[in-house]
Amino acid sequence: MDFTASEVQRLWLLLNRRIMYAFREEANCADTDSEAFFTEEKASTYPNIHMLRKICGNCSVVNECLDYALRHEVMGYWGNTTEYQRKELRRKLNIIPRQLYLDYN
Repeated sequence: MDFTASEVQRLWLLLNRRIMYAFREEANCADTDSEAFFTEEKASTYPNIHMLRKICGNCSVVNECLDYALRHEVMGYWGNTTEYQRKELRRKLNIIPRQLYLDYN
């Protein structure tokens, strides 16, 4: 069976995404409404920050979550950090995040 280069790339991206997200199955937030981890557009504060800190603070995979969020341009509250906090951490650690390309096909 022969695959085209684009088919190989698509399969690699799907597999890579599954591996990268594997930690989420064990995360405290797995059963939490994902809306809680995002702010209104252009908002810089999270109205439920205390709840988010509690959820993430007791999470067994918070380090994996933060690592993922630092290495990818994700929005919202990840790894017990806000987007602004991750931007500062990336600058200090000299991390250039990869953009996420979601393919729903």
